[in-house]
Amino acid sequence: MNRRTLLKRGLLGGVVLLLGGGTLALLPAKINGAPTEPLLALDAKAFNVLVAVAARIVTAKGSDPIAIAQGVDKVLSSAVLETRADINKLLGLFENALPGFLLDARLTPFTRLDPDGQDRVLEAWRNSRLTVRRTGYQALRKLCLATWYANEASWGPIGYSPPSGLNAIAYPDSKMGTPEWIAEQKPSPG
Repeated sequence: MNRRTLLKRGLLGGVVLLLGGGTLALLPAKINGAPTEPLLALDAKAFNVLVAVAARIVTAKGSDPIAIAQGVDKVLSSAVLETRADINKLLGLFENALPGFLLDARLTPFTRLDPDGQDRVLEAWRNSRLTVRRTGYQALRKLCLATWYANEASWGPIGYSPPSGLNAIAYPDSKMGTPEWIAEQKPSPG
């Protein structure tokens, strides 16, 4: 093969990949639910994907994927900007059909898959040979589970009954750094 033929094939392949990949990247998402409060760290698309991820990761009776995603957003609001951006990008990778096609041979965005398809995607990320995919999966899994189990609504369904007044005996510094604590520190106008 001469140089000219190689260049023609390379350009043709690049155009095909660009057109096909661009189409896959632009497939619309399925809306899973709207945030109940203004988003603090996630963008609307990432929140939507996180709702779908939370629905597949936290399958306990009574769990609310929208509330879990809202809780993760609240937790991320105290994270550094780079972490917030990374989580938004990670959720974009879950949704985008182009990386899905290249890595998992799927042509459908994550939010448009049926529950079994979403489970297969999560399993592929969990068992991937690529460390970055395994790490991304574990980050989302741990954020969703920690948010669910920290919510007092989860305690009854899992059979946990804390001593009464548990929050009343907490040290004042145990809430330091939380969004509520930060809001209390701001001087009131007047």
